Amino acid sequence: MKNAFIKLHIAILLAGFTGVFGRLITLNESLLTWYRLLFSGLILLTILVLSGKLTKIPFKHKLNIALAGTLLGVHWIFFYGSIKYSNISVGVVCFSLCSFFTAILAPMINRTKFSIQELVLSSLTLVGISLIFGLDATYRTGIILGVVSAILVALFTIYNERLTKKFDSQTITLYEMLGGCLGLTFILPIYLFFSSVEQYLPSAADLGWLIVLSLVCTVLMYLLLTQALRKIFLLP
Repeated sequence: MKNAFIKLHIAILLAGFTGVFGRLITLNESLLTWYRLLFSGLILLTILVLSGKLTKIPFKHKLNIALAGTLLGVHWIFFYGSIKYSNISVGVVCFSLCSFFTAILAPMINRTKFSIQELVLSSLTLVGISLIFGLDATYRTGIILGVVSAILVALFTIYNERLTKKFDSQTITLYEMLGGCLGLTFILPIYLFFSSVEQYLPSAADLGWLIVLSLVCTVLMYLLLTQALRKIFLLP
């Protein structure tokens, strides 16, 4: 259990760095997300094939995991949009609202009792966001995108928690990345039609940052996260 919480905290720390990459990479938030999913899926697929640890599962289960990956991808689009329309601090603070929305949505979806303690503690972040939103109009668009991002990641967390009870972390992460990339491939043309895009291909610098983001802050982070969730929620 101790190792599970250590992995969880490391995953959270790595998640915090994704905001920095959102600023460093000059690509549109939707393209950034698509490349992140693609590179992460290909990197993990290569690792699993070379190590002989690739697990085959029925198409129905692949589809369920891919849907979770698409939800994750849409969350990333709003998350990076929040950063690009405001700054890293606003994007990360809005991301922390995930605990607040999880405290509300999880009991509704799982049909369990609400935890007053979790609601009260997590609502403190909401108060802070409300003050920023009311006092400074500069970041309002970024805050709105960040709040939507937090709702989406809360839904993903609840869905992913169920998946961790059925599949190993490597399988979940692989099909979420590749499935999410495929899902966004159908969504991307619509999104790009309504948004301005200066470049479609990553520059040399963007490519380097994308590889680091995909390998360390995606593949490693989500492997640690799913391993931690599996251990925490499967213990009696």
